[in-house]
Amino acid sequence: MEIRAIALNVRRIDPGRISRFLDAAKRLRPLTIRVSVATPPREAVGQILKALEELGVEYSAIGVYEGDDLEELVRTYGVFAAVASVDRYLEFLRRIDKAGEPHLARNVALLLGGRVYDSPYYPAAIVAREGIALSLLYPDDVNSLDDVPAALKRAEKLGESFAASIGEPFLGVDGSLSPWGERSVAKAIHRVFGVRVGSWGTMAAIRALNEAIWSSSIKLLGFSEVMLPLAEDEELKRLAEEGALDLHKLVSYASVCVAGLDMVPVEANEEDLRRMLLDLEAIAKSKGRAVGVRLFPASGQHFDVPGFGKTPVLRP
Repeated sequence: MEIRAIALNVRRIDPGRISRFLDAAKRLRPLTIRVSVATPPREAVGQILKALEELGVEYSAIGVYEGDDLEELVRTYGVFAAVASVDRYLEFLRRIDKAGEPHLARNVALLLGGRVYDSPYYPAAIVAREGIALSLLYPDDVNSLDDVPAALKRAEKLGESFAASIGEPFLGVDGSLSPWGERSVAKAIHRVFGVRVGSWGTMAAIRALNEAIWSSSIKLLGFSEVMLPLAEDEELKRLAEEGALDLHKLVSYASVCVAGLDMVPVEANEEDLRRMLLDLEAIAKSKGRAVGVRLFPASGQHFDVPGFGKTPVLRP
């Protein structure tokens, strides 16, 4: 079991508190250490992000932010943020594509179907409570459905102990099953169910994993569902290269997982993108849970996704 992310949620910048958290979190050796700030007044955003940068915060988030300066904030500070409007998200993609900076799309998500609070997953989460949240990287630990609640219970104990050691409230665990390279959710699905993602049975497998997460009897928060971010999962990339996965399938999987269309390079005109995003919005409304979307404007056969390398470009 490995910690994918540990986050401190705050409403205001307290340098001593943030430094104490950063020092302690490094000893846990998570993949990422994050500080999330309740979305501040627009005029204060730049000042707050600069303060976090000076404190040594590598990953910071400001929740849903629709401001006209979003692209500049991402470019300048590397901040993560989410938007809730299909039109604003399309505008963001249009602007970064025109500027020749499609890589900035990694930092901004479209959050459909309602806001999600206190998750350490970036960018689509919003601070509601102050304290510590964490998520796991555990696809390789899942050989049966029983392994899911077992891993999450260990994570809860670790999180409670860590939070107590620095005098912070423990908010809970985002139990989402998410990948990182060869630590693949697609491989876990095949191992547990004998199903290759993209074939019949994929939705049933995803739903069963979600139910294992939800029944874990721990303090869950955030998304707590299966995630299928294309660029982050090497097996998903291979399946897309083979033609076993396409945009239509990934969109359909959003009906049973939070991130069916995440970290995906797409070559499409704006009208096709709009219709696809509206379909995802309809799925989110129907399922009654959030759906997160991140797309990279791209062309050709592959796109070099920041941090995750060569990823197949998909088309409608």
